[in-house]
Amino acid sequence: MIKKICILGAGNGGFAAAADLTLRGFEVTLYENERFEDSIKGIRDTGIINIEGVGQVGEAVIHKITTDLEDALKDTDIIMPISPAYAQKDVAYSLVPHIRDGMIICLTPGSCGGSLVYGKVFYDNNVFDKVKLCEMNTLPYATRKVNDNTVRILLETKLIYFAAFPSKYNEELYELVKPLYPAIELVEDVLESALNNGNVTSHPTPVVLNAGKIEYYGKHYHYKEGITPSVARVNWEVDKERLAICRAFGYKEVDALERLYLTGYCPKADNLYDAYQGSKGIFLDIEGPNDLRGRYLTEDAPCSLVFCAKVADVANVNTPVMDSVTILASALRDEDYNTTGRTLDKVGLDNKTIKEIKIFLREGY
Repeated sequence: MIKKICILGAGNGGFAAAADLTLRGFEVTLYENERFEDSIKGIRDTGIINIEGVGQVGEAVIHKITTDLEDALKDTDIIMPISPAYAQKDVAYSLVPHIRDGMIICLTPGSCGGSLVYGKVFYDNNVFDKVKLCEMNTLPYATRKVNDNTVRILLETKLIYFAAFPSKYNEELYELVKPLYPAIELVEDVLESALNNGNVTSHPTPVVLNAGKIEYYGKHYHYKEGITPSVARVNWEVDKERLAICRAFGYKEVDALERLYLTGYCPKADNLYDAYQGSKGIFLDIEGPNDLRGRYLTEDAPCSLVFCAKVADVANVNTPVMDSVTILASALRDEDYNTTGRTLDKVGLDNKTIKEIKIFLREGY
């Protein structure tokens, strides 16, 4: 049984997970890189995170809060990195010197290909066989910090797709992690998990289509203001391309409308616009991004859209809308995301057929 948890990252998700799991009786160590120690300045002395909203609420006294990674990793049953996708490679490299036989790492979330990024880093540094990797496709919470020591949980996610890399460890790791998050549901492998990351559909497109408004006003509500009926139709086209990739790899096709409902973010609706606009108290309350440096663009265009489009190429699935959004996002940020983003060589899937990818996902390196 898992009792001692090390959470890597003290952002919105890290605060929420540390407080929630503490109040549910787990012993939690919260680690933050010293470069970002401002994110823990409000809790460093007291060790207390105040949690409000839905689920567990109150004062959570965190077992340990530290910027010392070696100290954080001592005597822990599972490591939960909660970081942006663009930071996953750096976090994986930081763990390499501390890897011990039997370590379990659960990316919360894996975003698109996170476990594969970790796996390649570990393989390249000769520690892959010492670790068992798994991931969730999304954060277990919709959450935002209120201030330096308080976090509000807007939603506890009702459905979370889960898989291990390699997937031959699926059942074993599923049984270990389910007591922490009963909402997890096992899928075939981490590519199926990745292709069901909702950010692919919901994030980059509306930011690109609202770039002028975001830059001009400097205050923006992505879902309430940014996703109009016409923008939602473009989101839907992105989602149709994502479903075509799932179909080509033999995965269950769950469209964005159904998944938004199953996860609890949105009510049942006939179209994406009505779904998003029905998300009262969750999506509609989330402010931002207020500039074009926000993660909805700088994380999800290079690490989600590029990843999905490159996987689609393997299966000869056309993704013209994903490609168009990526090109425009690249122009907005003056960076070629098709080069700097999550290409197949960065996750160990390059030069493989669909059949070879599926074997790799099951067996690993």
